[in-house]
Amino acid sequence: MVYGKVITGHIDPIEKKPVVHYMPGSKIFSIATTGCNWLCHPAGAEILLSNGNKKPVEELLPGDSLWSYDIDNGMNIHPNVVTRTGSRLARIWDLRYGARGAGHLFLTAEHPVMTDSGWKSVERVAPGEKILKAWYQNTKDWKRKRPGSIQRAVFNCTKCGESVKGIDNWNRHRGRCYTEGMGMSPEVREHHRQRMISDNPMKDPDVARRAIGSSKERFLRDPNHDWHRNTVSLRTWLHRHPSEGQKRLYALLDQMGLEYDQEYRIQPENRLPDSRVTHIADAAFPDSKLDVEVDGWWHYKHQRTRERDLVRDQTLRANGWQVLRISGRQVYDHPEEVKALIVQHLVAPLMLNKRTWVDVSSVKPTEQLRIVYSFECIPNHNYVGDGIILHNCGYCQNFDISQRRKVEGTDLMPPDVVSLALSHGCQGIAYTYNQPTIFMEFARDIGVEARKNGLINIFVSNGFDTPDTVAMMDDFLDCITVDFKGSAETNFVRKHIGIPDAQPIFQTIQEIKNRGKTHIEITDLIVPEIGDNLDEARKLSRWLYDNLGPDVPVHFLRFHPDYKLMHLPSTPVKTLEEHCRVAREEGLRYVYVGNVPGHPWEHTYCPECRNIAIKRYGFDITGWNLDEKNRCTNCGYQLPIFGQLSSSVSEDRFLPVVN
Repeated sequence: MVYGKVITGHIDPIEKKPVVHYMPGSKIFSIATTGCNWLCHPAGAEILLSNGNKKPVEELLPGDSLWSYDIDNGMNIHPNVVTRTGSRLARIWDLRYGARGAGHLFLTAEHPVMTDSGWKSVERVAPGEKILKAWYQNTKDWKRKRPGSIQRAVFNCTKCGESVKGIDNWNRHRGRCYTEGMGMSPEVREHHRQRMISDNPMKDPDVARRAIGSSKERFLRDPNHDWHRNTVSLRTWLHRHPSEGQKRLYALLDQMGLEYDQEYRIQPENRLPDSRVTHIADAAFPDSKLDVEVDGWWHYKHQRTRERDLVRDQTLRANGWQVLRISGRQVYDHPEEVKALIVQHLVAPLMLNKRTWVDVSSVKPTEQLRIVYSFECIPNHNYVGDGIILHNCGYCQNFDISQRRKVEGTDLMPPDVVSLALSHGCQGIAYTYNQPTIFMEFARDIGVEARKNGLINIFVSNGFDTPDTVAMMDDFLDCITVDFKGSAETNFVRKHIGIPDAQPIFQTIQEIKNRGKTHIEITDLIVPEIGDNLDEARKLSRWLYDNLGPDVPVHFLRFHPDYKLMHLPSTPVKTLEEHCRVAREEGLRYVYVGNVPGHPWEHTYCPECRNIAIKRYGFDITGWNLDEKNRCTNCGYQLPIFGQLSSSVSEDRFLPVVN
C-alpha cells in the first residue's frame, strides 16, 4: 500500500480518462502513486539466474540475467535481462505445495503463477491445482571444474617413467618423448599426405574450431615455442584480435552467464558469389546459429567493407544463421540494450533443466505486512522464483510511474489533495495512470474528503479488483472507466497480462453495476497483431450489451508502441472502425474511437435522428446540441448524459501540478 506520496498530479479534461457521459467538459485533478499491483517477493526469495545460480530478490540489479521460458514455443529456455528493481510495503500470502506441503512460496496476492489451467494470481489458486516447478540441472559442471583439476594432475609417462605435473607440461613431454627417434620414409609421408587430402579432419568445422582455438591458447602462453607452424597467421591474429569492442562484448556475455565461442569459424555450405570460404564470427552461439558482430567505424565509413559485410551476412543468412551487428559505441554506452538484443536473438535452448507439476496443498493470506521486492525483465515476462515459474506484465504506457518500485513522490495528505483540486477550479479528482486500488486506502480517504467539498471521484481501473475493494468504492466513487486490452481474449490476457482469463474483471463490472451507485464506461485497447480479433470484440460487445445495457459508452482505443511492446505498430484506424462497427451490430448505441483526434466517431450521435449531439476534437468539446435536460435539440431524444456542460470547457484544462 502507498499512502501520502503522490508521484504525479495533472489538471486535465474528464474526456481524457476517457469519460464522455458524465459531467462533460469538467476539469479534473488526476493523481497517482508509484507502484503496481504485480510482482513482489519478500526478502530471501531466490530467483534463478541464467547460469543456474540463485540470487536473493533483494540483491537483483539491472543487467542481471534470469532463467526464463518461451512458454508459447515448446518451453524453450532463454535468458531474461533485469531492467528495473524496487520495493514497497505489502501483505504476504503463503502458498504451500508438495506431498506434505513442505514447499513454500511467499508472494503478494496479485502475483501470477503458472498453473495447469494457465496463469493465475496467487489469491485465486485453489488447493488441489498444480503449479509448475523448475530447477537447474547443470550437466556441464565438470567442464568448469576440469581446467583447475587437470592443471594440478600428475601424469606418468609409460615410455620413460617420468612424472609430469599439469596438462600443458604433459603435452610437451609426450610430444617429445613419444616421437623421439621416429622417422618416415618418403613413401609413408606421401601416404599420410594423401590420406589427409582425402579425409582431412579439419574439414569438420568443430574440429577446426577446436584446433585453431588450442593453437591460439598455446600461442598466447608461449609464442616462441617451436610447435607453431602458422606463426605468421597467429601473430597477425594477435595484433588484430580481439578488438577492444570484442573484449567489451565478451565481458557482457560473461556477465549474462551465456556459453558462446569467441572468433568462431563458419564455413557455409552454400556460398553466394564473392563470398569467402570461411567467415569468422566475433561471438557465436553455434547451437542457435547466432553470429554477433561488433563493428568499428570502418564498417560504416568504408564502402568496400560495407559491401563485404553485406555479402557475408547474406551468405550466412542463406545458411540458416542470424547475424546481429552491434556498433562499438553501443557496447560501451548501452550495455543493457546490447544484452537485451542478444537475448531476443537467441532462438534455441541454451540451458538444460527439469520441470514437473506439483500439487498445491494450501493458499492463504498471512498477517505479515513486509517490505517486498520486485523487478522488471525483458524480453520475456516470466522467471523462476523459489523454484516456481512466475510472471510479470509487458505493456504499460505509464511504466515510468507504475514500474518505479521505490515509493517516492510529494508528501500530500487527503486534505492537501482536495485543496489543490479546489484551488485550481476542478470539479473532481481522478485516480489514474496506474491501478488505483494499489493505493485504495489513500484514494478512499481523499474521495471521502472530496465529496464533502462537492467534488466527484473517478477511477481509471483495470477492473481486477476484489469484492471487498468494490464495496469500499461505495464510500466515495462516482464514476469508473474499466480498461480492457485485446478485447479480453483469453490467450492475450494470459500471455500479456498474466492472468488465466478476464472473468474476475467481468465480475467486478457486474458487482459495480448491481450496486447501482457508480457510472461505468468501458475502454478496449486494440493491440495490432496480437490483440485485434474481431470475433473477440463481438463477444465482449455482446456481454456488455447483455449485462450493462445498450447505453454503456464503449471506447476502442488506438494502441501506440511503448515499454516492452515497442516492436508493434500503432493500431490502424481501419481496425478501430471495424471494431466499432461490430459493437454497433451487437446493439451498443454509444461507441467511440479513441486516441485518433479529428475522427468522426469521437462525436456523440443521437441514436434517434443520428445528428451530432456532442461534437469533439480530441479531448475538447467543440459543439453542444443538447437542451437543459440533455435532450437532442433536433428530435428531443433523451440521451443518457449525467450533468450539464461544465463552464470549465472553455478554460485551459491542461496543467501540471505535481511533478
